[in-house]
Amino acid sequence: MSAVDSPPYIPFAISVVPDRDEVAVVPIGDLDITSVDEVQQAVVDLRSAGFGRILVDLRGVGFIDSTGLRMLISLRNDAKRTGYSLTLTGARPAAERIFKVTGTRGLFEWRSSGPFVEPRDRPQHGD
Repeated sequence: MSAVDSPPYIPFAISVVPDRDEVAVVPIGDLDITSVDEVQQAVVDLRSAGFGRILVDLRGVGFIDSTGLRMLISLRNDAKRTGYSLTLTGARPAAERIFKVTGTRGLFEWRSSGPFVEPRDRPQHGD
């Protein structure tokens, strides 16, 4: 992908969205060394609050580096060890690539997802 084809930079943000008996962690931007601590802490906080089903919605993630993958694997391992449910959904092609290249997609529970709709309160590129 050339610089001309690159998507615009999106500053990292994270939302937590409760939905009945599960809660979604929704990162937006790149899941990399600068953002993994926020995502991991959000999941730790949700577990401490008693949530047993956590969905990580990757539809707003443009790229995942090795640090992001390592964090997701760590969360997955913790879920297996302690008995909570961790499900991923919606990886876009650029973010999906790391799972394909490393052969780690099969380690995770996945849910199919619809198209990502960016929250209205987020500033749009160029505003």
